[in-house]
Amino acid sequence: MAAIADVIEACDGEVSSFSFVADDLSGYHLGHIEFEDCSFEECSFAEVRSDRISFERCTFVGCDFSNAHLHTSFWRDCELRESRLVGCDLHHSYLVRNSLTDCVASFVNLAESKIEQTTLRSCDLHEASLAQLRLKRLTLDSCDLTRAELFGTRLRGIDLSSCVLAGLRLSDTLAEIRGAKVGIDQAPDLMGLLGVKLV
Repeated sequence: MAAIADVIEACDGEVSSFSFVADDLSGYHLGHIEFEDCSFEECSFAEVRSDRISFERCTFVGCDFSNAHLHTSFWRDCELRESRLVGCDLHHSYLVRNSLTDCVASFVNLAESKIEQTTLRSCDLHEASLAQLRLKRLTLDSCDLTRAELFGTRLRGIDLSSCVLAGLRLSDTLAEIRGAKVGIDQAPDLMGLLGVKLV
């Protein structure tokens, strides 16, 4: 199985239709790289640095992006399953038509990103930075948003009823949550944001 670093060098930064298994790129500086139609299984991108990396029609299973610096990255038609994005810096990125399932993304930084037609299912977004997102058809299903930062991100029309909402960090006006769909069992957490206790 070819190593990712070797393939990048051989393909001059445009990598298409490769499969990678248990490869380790931890700490690499990748510059501007484009991946298309690639699959990654149990690969590590931990602490990788790249200014403008892009992934199109790629699949990631059991991969590790912990503390990677991938700001201004581009993700389209990708699937991530059972992967780690703990502390991953993805601010100013563009994500369209992606699916993340059973991923641990606590402390991930997606601030000021554009996210369209993307589904996050059973993902841990504990203390994630989700400020000033531009959203279009985002689906959040059974995600943990405990103490997530949502300043300036409008959640109108998004169904949050299956998510954990404890300690959300919002603006003083709570405008971010206005128009979102929530369940009655989430009322105590939301009332807490107003300083009100249910008795």
